[in-house]
This record gives sequence, C-alpha cells and structure tokens, in this order.
Amino acid sequence: MEHVKQETLSTEAILPGETSDTDLADNFRTQSFYLMEAHPIAAAHLVLAAASIAPTCDAEQDVADQFSYVIVDFAQQLGVLHRRAVGRLTQEAKEGGSGY
Repeated sequence: MEHVKQETLSTEAILPGETSDTDLADNFRTQSFYLMEAHPIAAAHLVLAAASIAPTCDAEQDVADQFSYVIVDFAQQLGVLHRRAVGRLTQEAKEGGSGY
C-alpha cells in the first residue's frame, strides 16, 4: 500500500513583499489539495484565490473572472470585518502600551 506524504501546512501570515504572487498562489493550491476532503468550501476559496492571484492557464483565468463576480459582496464584507479587526488590534496595542 502506498502512503501519501502529508505536507505540514504553514499557518504563519504571509506579508506583502515576502513572497512572489506565483509562490503565494502555489501555496494556496497546495493547501487546497490537502483541505479538499475535510473542508471543500475552504479549499474552493483557496483555489479561487490562487487563480485570481496568479492563474496558470486561460481556463483558470476564466474561472477566476466568472467567480469573482459571484463573491464580490462577500469579499467586500470580509474587507469590512478585516478593517474592524485591524482597528481593534491597533487600539488594543495603543491601550496596552500606554501603561494603563
């Protein structure tokens, strides 16, 4: 029986400028492969993100273009939540650093 080697998936944040778009997209594709059975919706989002960041072919670009219209409202709401979280973390850091 053949065993498939499971890669350890990184949970560390990838900051802009730390990696190329192609490497980031490839990382998402790899993660989606390992997530597909347990979390297919999460895997689908990673595949779409990869296709949007650095498509590998015209068909993948077409998929990214078509689905971007479907999830635009979701992406906007996610952006709102992200900005709130950043604001909250910034505020907490300021309060923690003030000595109170």
